[in-house]
Amino acid sequence: MAAVSASVAHAFLDDAAGVARRWIEALLHRSARGPDAIEGVPRSRWAVSAADAVRLLTAAGRPAGDALAADADAAWARLRAARDPDLPFVVLVAALDLDDAAARVVALLAALEHDADLERACAFVWDDFTRKRPDAGFVVDALAGADPEARARVRAALAPDAPLRRYGVIQVGATTDVEAASPARRAVRLTDRAVSHLLGDDSFDVTIEAVAQVMGPAAVADLVLPADTVAMTGRALARGARPRLLLHGPAGTGKLLLVRALAAASGRPVLRVDVGELLRAPERLDDRLTRIAREAALRRAITVLRAGATADDTAPPADAARLVELVNRLRGPVVLTCHTRPAWLVHAVPDLVEVGVAAPPIRARVALWEQALGDERHLVGADAIGAVAARFALGGEAIHRAAARVRAQAHLRAPSAPRADLPVLTESARLMLQHRLGTVARRVSPGFAWEDLVLPEDTLEIIQEFLGFARHRARLLEEWGFERKLPYGRGVSAILAGPPGTGKTMVAQLVARDLGYDLYVIELSQVVNKYIGETEKNLARVFDEAERSHAVLFFDEADALFAKRTEVKSSNDRYANLEVNYLLQRMESYDGVTLLATNLEHGIDEAFKRRVRFTVQFEMPEPPVRAQLWRSMFPPETPLARDIDWDRLAQRWEMAGGYIKKAAVRAAARAIARGPDAIVTFADLELAATLEYREMGRIG
Repeated sequence: MAAVSASVAHAFLDDAAGVARRWIEALLHRSARGPDAIEGVPRSRWAVSAADAVRLLTAAGRPAGDALAADADAAWARLRAARDPDLPFVVLVAALDLDDAAARVVALLAALEHDADLERACAFVWDDFTRKRPDAGFVVDALAGADPEARARVRAALAPDAPLRRYGVIQVGATTDVEAASPARRAVRLTDRAVSHLLGDDSFDVTIEAVAQVMGPAAVADLVLPADTVAMTGRALARGARPRLLLHGPAGTGKLLLVRALAAASGRPVLRVDVGELLRAPERLDDRLTRIAREAALRRAITVLRAGATADDTAPPADAARLVELVNRLRGPVVLTCHTRPAWLVHAVPDLVEVGVAAPPIRARVALWEQALGDERHLVGADAIGAVAARFALGGEAIHRAAARVRAQAHLRAPSAPRADLPVLTESARLMLQHRLGTVARRVSPGFAWEDLVLPEDTLEIIQEFLGFARHRARLLEEWGFERKLPYGRGVSAILAGPPGTGKTMVAQLVARDLGYDLYVIELSQVVNKYIGETEKNLARVFDEAERSHAVLFFDEADALFAKRTEVKSSNDRYANLEVNYLLQRMESYDGVTLLATNLEHGIDEAFKRRVRFTVQFEMPEPPVRAQLWRSMFPPETPLARDIDWDRLAQRWEMAGGYIKKAAVRAAARAIARGPDAIVTFADLELAATLEYREMGRIG
């Protein structure tokens, strides 16, 4: 609503009070011709009678009798004619599409709130100077007189399902007198929000601040979206008086920003409603729905119902029904924003139109980062922006929040010469991800560097090839066109196969660290369940949360989960095969990074192997590599004897790196127990290696 000065709003209410005064005078004349008793009770001899008031008014030169009704109608016609469209009363009448009877009700009640003299005039009609509020019968009498059709129209305006009560403009009766008083004797008043609106006060209803908020405008130039998406959304919002639009797409793709920009271009505000928070308090839902609908109407706003995942196809029927009720109650344009396209919603709202908002491609993400950094774009190198845009498929909202954090961190670290490198950008981007993967998997913090990894050159080459594909996958698919060749199975996956202790877990940590992602280990004890269908449910939670996390999923002992399908000889075989089939389906559709570690590669189903892009073989290290591993296990600070024969250790003890690390720590622990001047000797290493060999089940 455009700003209207308080003086203009008060001037209108003065005029409304003049019309109301005529309605009340006409009612006084009708009352003066009535009996001297009300419902058998004589009028008080101390009160001024309506007849006395009529004599006083007539002596003052006012019209008499039925001429007052015509005078009041003429004054009402003048009040309604040629008014500013931004006047609060005009806005309210237009927003709720009120008929003439309902508009008269608002004018009368507003006048009584505005002019204290009218309250005293009403007391003559009521013959009760203790009353402060009119009742429904008085409103009907004052506005309709004895005309049966007019009285029916005013009663209809006061009905519970009529706009005035449905949108919380008036309140009829208090909770204490709904059953005690007859409908005609229930007090009628404007609600506080309606009074403040008519006075020109545009303050937001504080009782719904927890679930709704008026959003500031945005510029179309700020949008980094395909032109056809912007154009389709604009056309959808211009369809009729009550357009209903569904914008669906991943979180953070700019759906709300798009509506804000188009709303600002058409001169409308945006009222954002958090559907999830709204549905969390069902006991307050009806009151909140009324207030939200009223606020949207009074502001002539476009209402955005941010449903996110709340409205997906798994939404409870009760929540779905409440959401549809809110959509139907709102009079103006309504936009629902969802992560997916809810099939049930399309049928529940017949006039709903849909526009999909896809996640921004890599070029758009780079543009969003540059736009969000603004005049501090120089803080970050072009290569770093390109790298973080390729790693994290964030939407515009998340990128703007991440960029704000990057700027703040840069100035905190070096106020005189602020800079932000790729690790800072990566950390900020990762913090924008909202997921609960930690509830279904275990996060592992990488604790190694590439210098700690000792592997044959051919194995390292395959790992580097895997990393190269993961880093440049976005450009390969989007800019080089391979996404048309890979409609599904666009994720990055690898099988890490080899004996225990050969470095598979270490490589998984280094891969996650190099890509800037978190590493989550899938615990089979939390996933596999003996009850039918439960394993699939647990896996669904893992992959659903992983889609939002940009994490590296690490399935340790993958052969236990990705085992070969068997010939169906019993119901157990059939359900086991169903689990494998479900895993195949989710692996194909998963768009992230997956690592499958196994000690028994031949135990993994062949269908999985075909869908995995890389296979990295970890062999038992040869003696030269084992010697290098023994040396690399000791930090520079560890005091070592000069006569340690590393080659002899490597030749004698055939162990993988994991066991060599255990033996090294064991030897150091034995040595440090001898005192502050102790050093690790060759004898310590031999004894530790012998003990590890025995624990491995081999004779030392």
